[in-house]
Amino acid sequence: MLVIYNGASICAYEQPFHCGLRLQPELKEIMAKSRDWDELTWTWLEWRRKSGRIMRELFEQLVDLTNEAARYNNFTNGEDYWSFPFESPSFRGEMEQVWNEVLPLYEMIHAYTRRKLREFYGPDKINRNAPIPDHVLGNMYGQSWSNILDVIIPYPGRSFLEVTPAMNAQGYTPLVMFQLAEEFFVSLNMTPLPPQFWINSLLEEPPDRPVLCQPSAWDFCNGQDYRIKMCTTVTHKDLITAHHEMAHIQYFYNYRHLPKVFRDGANPGFHEAVGDAIGLSVSTPRHLQTLGLVHKSVDDTAHDINFLFALAMDKVVFLPFALALEAWRYDIFSKKISKEQYNCHWWLLREQYGGIKPPVLRSELDFDPGSKYHVPANIPYSRYFVGIILQFQLHRAMCLASRQFDPSDPEKPLHKCDIYRHPQAGNLLKDLMSKGASKPWREVLQETLGEGRLDGSALREFFKPLEEWLRQENLRNQEFVGWMYDGDYCKHSIETANLQVIGGFYNTAMNLRFTLSVIILTPLVGILGIQRLLLLI
Repeated sequence: MLVIYNGASICAYEQPFHCGLRLQPELKEIMAKSRDWDELTWTWLEWRRKSGRIMRELFEQLVDLTNEAARYNNFTNGEDYWSFPFESPSFRGEMEQVWNEVLPLYEMIHAYTRRKLREFYGPDKINRNAPIPDHVLGNMYGQSWSNILDVIIPYPGRSFLEVTPAMNAQGYTPLVMFQLAEEFFVSLNMTPLPPQFWINSLLEEPPDRPVLCQPSAWDFCNGQDYRIKMCTTVTHKDLITAHHEMAHIQYFYNYRHLPKVFRDGANPGFHEAVGDAIGLSVSTPRHLQTLGLVHKSVDDTAHDINFLFALAMDKVVFLPFALALEAWRYDIFSKKISKEQYNCHWWLLREQYGGIKPPVLRSELDFDPGSKYHVPANIPYSRYFVGIILQFQLHRAMCLASRQFDPSDPEKPLHKCDIYRHPQAGNLLKDLMSKGASKPWREVLQETLGEGRLDGSALREFFKPLEEWLRQENLRNQEFVGWMYDGDYCKHSIETANLQVIGGFYNTAMNLRFTLSVIILTPLVGILGIQRLLLLI
């Protein structure tokens, strides 16, 4: 399956001789920057045709093997196996409970984004009550919407958070960026890194050889050797990533005294949550002002809303995608869904949780989840959902400990909190990290944060000004909040000889759907039969 995924390539839209385009970097670039509806539809479809569809039968074997491996390890099936590190027999239900806590914010974001996309592409493409087509969100999977900020940003021209030019003007280098990251943690009462960290780490791409440059932090398990491998560029994004990777090193360092079996995060989401919680402080206008990369005069409502909105396009909108992907695999592992419903069930969950639909009607000849790396690689996804929710809980606790956040003081909102130079916050974080995986994760949370479960309220608190702004904006434009959800998606997803009605569900009035269906399908009545034709229409 990974051979298929890694080898998949397509031809460019309306350029049949320009082929060999791969997901990285060409297709990712097209999905991020193109605003041509037809080119985006073509790219979205062709990638899924050349990747996911081909591996459908192999995935059926993978499901059987995963369940067999689970049984050999004394679990009922793959769902129980994958849920085990989260120490709950009903972990999926707990994730859905947290999602329902976040859902009111997401619905406001969804309604606003749908309106802006409708204004851009036209009401014939984007319906005011419908799920949003997956292909126009700036990402191959619709899991991040930050690439379409040029279309949907609340206050155009007032975004100040891209500090790359200022970094270059001030002579930043990759080494300087990591030195700043180390200094951030030292200001929280944490230990400076030993000299061999700086000697052994790879902080920028070497000139003499190619290397795999995915940012990563390494613990060589001897209590002394810690390294980062990252081909750092002098950009705003990599400045945040440098702090994130340094957080992993600090986590390693703080649980180094434990037996090897306990040197890990309290659950699979903890490591990422700690790194991202630090990123929440580093990315604030206040911290960027402290570094001299942003002028203080830009602290107003427009910039504030743009900052929160841009962050929500990465953090909040990712949650329903992550939940749908894991719920889909759990349902398959537990045999609630048969192989005849793989694709329709995927889109049912994408609509149910996130109000997202495919750009064209799909069938069970397709296998759209297979176009996402984590499916052929068989990598669990819950950790990413947990990491996003938990980072805001950690951030809130550290901000309360350092008195940089006060829910009763409008001058100290959570989204403006920067824990830099506040050792009280660092001591709380050190307490959590030092426990490693030696205790159940709920116990670790209770002892350090005073909270014994995943809780969506911290995320809602962080984005509170944005949620209120979106509520007023949607009300002013009389925008429908929510989406018409087709709870029986699978009835539409019978095999259709690969016929696809452009637009998908809900795009147009029923009479137009009927007209399009009759025009396309009438010549095939004899092949498909009248009953299938009626189901399609």
